[in-house]
Amino acid sequence: MLILTNTLTGKKEIFKSIEPRKVYMYVCGITPYDSAHIGHGRCNVSFDIVYRLLKFLGNEVIYCRNLTDIDDKILNRAHELFGDRMRYKDVTTPVIETFHDDVRRLNCLEPSYEPRVTENIDEIIAFIMRLIELGKAYQSDGDVYFRIQSFPDYGKLSRHKLEDLQAGVRVDISEKKENPLDFVLWKKDVEGKFWQSPWGNGRPGWHIECSALARKYLAETIDIHA
Repeated sequence: MLILTNTLTGKKEIFKSIEPRKVYMYVCGITPYDSAHIGHGRCNVSFDIVYRLLKFLGNEVIYCRNLTDIDDKILNRAHELFGDRMRYKDVTTPVIETFHDDVRRLNCLEPSYEPRVTENIDEIIAFIMRLIELGKAYQSDGDVYFRIQSFPDYGKLSRHKLEDLQAGVRVDISEKKENPLDFVLWKKDVEGKFWQSPWGNGRPGWHIECSALARKYLAETIDIHA
């Protein structure tokens, strides 16, 4: 028996998997623009303990840990080091290799899957297109944003009400957004680089990848309508 704190209820509860003896486990991985730090070590050791314990208790565990290998920080570092943001792989490749060495030294088990965002662009675009079809996202001048108002339970896990979050919005509110809290799923590239999409050339926003990759690598039954 495994007892965990349920973030939704704030209470300690007996863990029960959706499928008997089968657990899907997703952990948000690193953004490889610089060497890993102690926080990365804490995160990976913590989830490694959970992974081992679930397996010890007789479960089949499908463990996915992504790599966010395209991001503003990475592009800025590529420009800083090489004078060319399109050399982002020259930034991410050595950092990922060092990260793998670090987690091995911490004796962490390897995940079942470790997808890179740049290798799953088609799936991410398809996921965004479906959100638009459902009215949960919208295109605005080449960018695509998630429509916060389409998800009434937004903020439930952090115990924040939508109106309280809206009251806390301060500066740099984009005129492209319907709501200041809407967040970007696809970023237009003004130079027309990166990947072609129905909205023009660009790249994924930081928020979309985990949902799309979890759906692909862990459970195709994830309810995109929720």
